Amino acid sequence: MTIRSPIASEDVMNAFAMDYEPGTDVLRRYLADYPQFATDLVDLARELSRQVDEDLPLSADELAAVSSKMGRLRDSVVTVELLQSAPPKAFAKAAKELGLPIQVGVAIRERRVDSATLSERFLARLAKALNASVSVVQSYLSLPAQASALRANKSDDKPIAAEKVPLERLLRDAGVDENSISRILQGGD
Repeated sequence: MTIRSPIASEDVMNAFAMDYEPGTDVLRRYLADYPQFATDLVDLARELSRQVDEDLPLSADELAAVSSKMGRLRDSVVTVELLQSAPPKAFAKAAKELGLPIQVGVAIRERRVDSATLSERFLARLAKALNASVSVVQSYLSLPAQASALRANKSDDKPIAAEKVPLERLLRDAGVDENSISRILQGGD
């Protein structure tokens, strides 16, 4: 039995945009394969099918919107590989921005947090703090957990394999109070 990892909406939309041709069964196939993204797929199909008069120049508002989106795209080129090689300071800075104890930031860096226990709002805030997209952060956190080799060398006991744990447990172990845990789990500021 093959277990497939959940696919991100962004990945499905990108693939659909590349495959889509008006008047074909591409939309129907994607709707059958990814019913959880039906609304977004239909919206994207409508947008891709829209007739645009390419002879008309863009308005100032349209040019500003395009420039803004391109700027954000250039700024968010962080990939899973870049997160894997990111210095510890990047995760410490993200933890500080999110109001998390440093040991929770270390757990995120080592992918010891179970991404299924993270709310969408928390994931979005974490992605913003790491200057990455939500799908990149999810992909990064879905990789196997790893324990710090430096800590293993300093240990008197034989190191055990790192395991993924819920964010709530990490917060409790770090001594975070119940109100703060509730706020963090809900993704609040």
